[in-house]
Amino acid sequence: MIREPEEGWWRAQADLDEGHGGDATTTVAVLRDHDAGIDAVMARLAELAADDELLVVCERASCIRPGHDAVVTRLRGRLPRRDVFGLEVGGPGMETRRQAVTLKRALDAGSLPVVFTAPGVLHDVTAEISSLVRADRVLRVFGTGGGAELYQVWRRHPEPSVT
Repeated sequence: MIREPEEGWWRAQADLDEGHGGDATTTVAVLRDHDAGIDAVMARLAELAADDELLVVCERASCIRPGHDAVVTRLRGRLPRRDVFGLEVGGPGMETRRQAVTLKRALDAGSLPVVFTAPGVLHDVTAEISSLVRADRVLRVFGTGGGAELYQVWRRHPEPSVT
């Protein structure tokens, strides 16, 4: 039995293709370790960075020495005018809350932070960081046979105005 996705899912996916109305959108993009080496994924992240304030949360399954990270290097190559930097976050909690101040300042300055975390805490770290930097949306970026796709995980709804 194949079930058609909910109507809300289709609306959420349509939001990915619509303009943002001129306002800067803070986007958190989630990336699994196995998708990080795909050129189309890096190209899609660079496209997002051109339109949004982008923060990437990347699963790190292997231990790589600081300063030698392929994701940061590849994004720097695609975005030569942007300050792209990596930051290790061990897990949710006090460490993440301390790092959130740095991340928010970096986003406000136009930088592109790439947060690296362990596979077991990827979702928790993403949720906490998204909340702390007041992200407008969270996207899952993944490689496909034909390139790269985006899946909207969450979107902040506008707060109602009081008149």
